[in-house]
Amino acid sequence: MALSSNSIIHFTNTKDALKGILESNFKLKYCKEQIETTEGISLIGVPMVSFCDIPLSEVKDHIIKYGSYGIGLTREWAERNGLNPVLYLEKNSRLGLSLEKAYDHFVYAPEGGLEDLLDENKAVFDIFRYVKNYQSDLVRRGQVLKDYRFSDEREWRFVPCYSEDIPMIIGADILGSNDDEDIKYISDANDKLKNITLDFQPNDIKYIIIENDNEISEFLDLLRRAKGNKYSYNDIERLMTRILTTEQIVTDM
Repeated sequence: MALSSNSIIHFTNTKDALKGILESNFKLKYCKEQIETTEGISLIGVPMVSFCDIPLSEVKDHIIKYGSYGIGLTREWAERNGLNPVLYLEKNSRLGLSLEKAYDHFVYAPEGGLEDLLDENKAVFDIFRYVKNYQSDLVRRGQVLKDYRFSDEREWRFVPCYSEDIPMIIGADILGSNDDEDIKYISDANDKLKNITLDFQPNDIKYIIIENDNEISEFLDLLRRAKGNKYSYNDIERLMTRILTTEQIVTDM
């Protein structure tokens, strides 16, 4: 059995979120990421959409943590759109030390922000937006899973190019702030992010994952309503055969 899949899957925990993706493509958001190294813990908000590269037969645990709804797209689509697997970092590794030195030399700007850096320095910092700890605590729905192995998720990310007119990250000092100026900064950053979407075509879809059989007709109706501007009759016929339920995955695969 292959260790990776020929598709990448984005999971979400709400029906409405999946409907929004099918109707209007992927919308980006700033996701909180915690990176732990020998120098301490950094918390940043990264503008992105994340996916997993896990075969359907092995995806049950991922569904439990991240949601019962999802969309799987082809690996070719991921490559065309510049997605990349995450760089998993062991916090005490030599690579971690090297990245810290690279940050201190090329990125750290005590008298300015990231927007003031040269493009080549931004390119170095871009690497950090794809970094995740190999193993650390996972917080989901108020619960903490100790020493969770993030590498098991086989995450891929879409992150906008550093040349886009949006903040490359939102720093920890702003993420948790109640200051009016910081709140406005986050709001303005999210408004700029609305101009960037991650698009796909019907032929790029390999799976549509819903919670149970009772929802099949509901999603087929959604695809039919979208027929005029996105899904043709042939697209809908093909996608009917691509609908899976989490009940099937958990029970049969």
